[in-house]
Amino acid sequence: MKFDTLQQRISFYKNYARVSGFDTGLYTTKKRKSDGKISLKYCVCNKEGFRETPRLQSNCKKKRPITRMGCNARITLKLINDQDNYIVFSFHEGHTHPLSTPNSSHHTKQSRNLTLAHKKYIIDNSRTNIGATKSYRLIKEHVGGYQNMAASVTNFKNFQRDIKKHIRGKGAQMFIENFKRNKEMCSSFFFKYEVDDKQHLIRVFWADAIGRKNYACFGDFVSFDTTFSMNEYCIVFAPFTGVDNSKSCVTFADALLYREDTESFVWLFEAFRDAMSACDPICIITDQDPAMKIAIERVFDEFWNSI
Repeated sequence: MKFDTLQQRISFYKNYARVSGFDTGLYTTKKRKSDGKISLKYCVCNKEGFRETPRLQSNCKKKRPITRMGCNARITLKLINDQDNYIVFSFHEGHTHPLSTPNSSHHTKQSRNLTLAHKKYIIDNSRTNIGATKSYRLIKEHVGGYQNMAASVTNFKNFQRDIKKHIRGKGAQMFIENFKRNKEMCSSFFFKYEVDDKQHLIRVFWADAIGRKNYACFGDFVSFDTTFSMNEYCIVFAPFTGVDNSKSCVTFADALLYREDTESFVWLFEAFRDAMSACDPICIITDQDPAMKIAIERVFDEFWNSI
């Protein structure tokens, strides 16, 4: 058989291995000294050769199983001219291990690839705090079983890990860019943020149109609480809430704070006044944080003394 490029050869042998029930691995490559072109290329079974002793996984005491079984199955490609044309120079078909059956072929590496639908499903679920393992189990129910998945739970975990690695260090910027898009779509959306000397996001405040409308109707009494759990960046979530005429909780605004000190609370309450058109509440219910008490007196004292 003749191939125009090496990539065509790789795709051909991978498809052959997938149908036959084994995995492949690219192996020895020989290049010509004159021009550096690949003159000979071996593609072997992934169980080729032997491993003398089991290797330890990194940061783990568990021994990896021995998967090499001295399999001689391989295909050899040889360059026949200067036009990068390759022919099958030799082919060894026999294996020294059992091949996967049609019912178990979905376990081979050749059959475990994430599709675009898988990736979108993982991303959409991550927005609702659904992890990779649970996403794998959910999509398994949609497709009718593990044999129809065409991917493994490890593929799901690795993809979610790669996403987190990609956005690491960019999360704050993506967070603010999302607020800017919301502001462009709705002029009533209000947000304010502040960064430190190292351009790290240290506090942010936002209120959408519904929250501002709720405050205009039910904002006489406001509850402000910073006792929620911190996220992985040690930032506290602090919502401004109230109660409507149906005795249901409504949200006026939200904030994220890196520090719970007087300076941060003063900045936050001033941002709250700006968002609510300087219409101060009659009563604020909070915890007994001394820094918060000082900030409230500093920001709202002038209005409360007038009444």
